[in-house]
Amino acid sequence: MRRAGTRWTIWGSFLLAGFGLPLLLLPYIPAVLAGMVLVGIGTFFAQAAATGFVSTAATADRGSASGLYLACYFLGGMVGTAVLGQLFDRFGWPAAVVGIASAMAAACLLAVRIDEAKIRAG
Repeated sequence: MRRAGTRWTIWGSFLLAGFGLPLLLLPYIPAVLAGMVLVGIGTFFAQAAATGFVSTAATADRGSASGLYLACYFLGGMVGTAVLGQLFDRFGWPAAVVGIASAMAAACLLAVRIDEAKIRAG
């Protein structure tokens, strides 16, 4: 069985999360909750794939690499929360959803740089 790879896993995860974004804009609580679940599951899978990739990609000091990744992950979460809060305060909920979509698109663009063939070759 062929593995999908980290890049495709991240892209698929954010595609799943992307299906939840329009639901966040609907005026029905069940739809918003379903959207939150899809966004949450998608981003969780993408983060899990990225964490696994870091431990595979690091050839030395894997603990340091994982720690640095997680520190950047949480720092990005804090900055992202502040930015989304400002978007929400100034422009409303739809702007915050656009901000989430923009962050997911940026993560997908960064995933383009993942070259697993080099890692497998050593």
